[in-house]
Amino acid sequence: MDLSLFQRLTASELDQYISEIDLAMEYHNRWLAAVNRAMVCRDASDLKHFSQDLVHQCYFGRWYDGVEQEDILREPVFKKIGTTHAEMHTQVRVLIDKLLQDKNLSTADYDGLIRISSEFRKLVGELKGTIKHDLRLIATLMGKVFENASEGVIITDVEGSILNVNTAFCQVTGYSREEVLGKNPRLLHSGKQDSLFYRKLWDELTEHKRWEGEIWNKRKNGEIYPEWLMITAVLDETGETSHYIAIFSDVSSQKESEERLFYLAHYDNLSKLPNRLAFHDRLKLAISQAKRNQELVAVMFLDLDGFKKVNDSMGHNAGDEVIREVAIRLGKVMRETDTISRFGGDEFTILLPEADSEEGVEIAAQKIIDAISEPIKIGDALTNVTTSIGISLFPHHGDDGDALIKLADMAMYEAKDQGKNRFLFYKADQPAAI
Repeated sequence: MDLSLFQRLTASELDQYISEIDLAMEYHNRWLAAVNRAMVCRDASDLKHFSQDLVHQCYFGRWYDGVEQEDILREPVFKKIGTTHAEMHTQVRVLIDKLLQDKNLSTADYDGLIRISSEFRKLVGELKGTIKHDLRLIATLMGKVFENASEGVIITDVEGSILNVNTAFCQVTGYSREEVLGKNPRLLHSGKQDSLFYRKLWDELTEHKRWEGEIWNKRKNGEIYPEWLMITAVLDETGETSHYIAIFSDVSSQKESEERLFYLAHYDNLSKLPNRLAFHDRLKLAISQAKRNQELVAVMFLDLDGFKKVNDSMGHNAGDEVIREVAIRLGKVMRETDTISRFGGDEFTILLPEADSEEGVEIAAQKIIDAISEPIKIGDALTNVTTSIGISLFPHHGDDGDALIKLADMAMYEAKDQGKNRFLFYKADQPAAI
C-alpha cells in the first residue's frame, strides 16, 4: 500500500482515517451487543455459537493481532489494550459457560464484564489521542486497517485506474491483486445498472466528494452479487481530487436473511402458500386497481369438510399432508394471477383479481370443489375431504378488504349449513345454495 498517500491527506482526511479505528470499535460493540443479547435471552444456540468461535468473531481482535509494526507495538497503551481485550474474552467465556451449564449469573459476574468493557473503551480512546499527533503512526495503522478490514477496499487514481486493493477485495471478487492493478473498477460491472445509474453516481461523487448505496457487481467467476458501496474522493493540498477510495461489503447473506424474514412473515411454512398478512396486502392492492379499471374482484373463503376426522383418526401428520396436498391442487386449478392463501388451520382464502364475470367465478369454484374431493393418498391409505366455499364480490358486496373476507366467511358457513361440499355467494338477505 502506498503509505505516502495517507501522509499527503489534509487534516480533515486524517480525521476521517482516524475514524477507521472507530470502525474497529463499532464492530467490537456489535460483537459485544450480540454476546449480551445471547446471554440475556439465554439463547442456547447463540451461546454455543459464541462459545465455539468466540475469538474469530471479534473483528477488533483480528485487527489488533494483525498489527506488526514496532512503533505501534511499543506504545504502552497498545499493550494494555491487548491485555484488557484478552481479559474481556476470558470474562465473556466464563459467563457463557455458566449459562450453558444452566447456572445463574451473579451481579459480580456481570459487573466484571462492565468494568473491563469500560476500561477497554478508555484505553482505545487513549490510543487514538496518541496517534492523532503522529502522522507516521496513522499511516502505519491505516495500512493495517486497510489490509485486515472485512470490507473490500479499492484505491484508484483520479482517472479510475486501480492502485491497490486489500485481501477482502480479492476474497469477495475472486480477482487477485495482480489481475486488477492498473485496471478500471468497471471490470466488476454486472450489467444490472444502466448508464444513467452510473452517471448519477459520478455526478453526486463530483459534487459532494462522496457516494454511498447498493450496487450489483460481478465476481471473476461470473456470479452477480449485491454489495453496499461507499466511494470517497481524496483531496490534495489544493483541494483537488487526487484519488478515490471505495469500501464495499458483500451483502448477499443480508439479502438472503431479509428474503427469509420476509418469507416467514408472509408465507405459511406448511403449505408454502401466502399467509393471512400477505392475502390482506394483495387484496388491498387488487381492490385499488379494480377501482381504477372498473373490474370485478372475487374473494373465496374455503373450509375443509371432514378435516377434523382425518386428524383424529389418522394423526396430525396425516392432517399436515392433507393441507399440503390441498395447496398443490388449488395451485393447479387457479390462474397464476390469483392468490391462494392458507388463512389458518384448515381454512384457505383465494383472491381472483380481474374476474371476468360471476359465471367465471362459479366455474372456478366448481373446479376447486372437484379437485379437492378427489381421494388423497396418505402413506398406503386413502382419505377424502371436501370443501365448503363462500364467495364475496367487489364492488357488489363492498369495497373494504376486511369486509369482503368476513362476508365470504359468512357465506362459507351457510354453505356448510346447507350440506357442505358446495359454494355460495354472499347474499344480504338469505344465502342460497348454488
